[in-house]
Amino acid sequence: MEMVRNILLLLHLAGMAGILISLLRSRTTIATGLVHSALTATVAGIALVGIRYPLHNSDPMKWPLPDNAKIGMKLLFVLIILALAIANRKKETISSNVWSFIGALTIGNIIIALVW
Repeated sequence: MEMVRNILLLLHLAGMAGILISLLRSRTTIATGLVHSALTATVAGIALVGIRYPLHNSDPMKWPLPDNAKIGMKLLFVLIILALAIANRKKETISSNVWSFIGALTIGNIIIALVW
């Protein structure tokens, strides 16, 4: 079970890195990789939360229950990123405000994960 968690964690981190890389590669359009990376991060994150409960049941001292407020905030951020990416992916150019907002939400999501 711990191996599955580690694989999901790697997928989640790869998804978040993919969002940042896609943003840095193209400042005027939404790359397809950004949408795919956001979906990967979302699905892997939800699976990480889901697997945490059985891990907690097997060893509560090693695996505390997830902080649902933190998870809710991170989910909200990534869903906004997904909505913006899907809404703007077919446009030839995006405004710098959309690009900056997606970047700020991604960095905010990473900060929440590390600090909270």
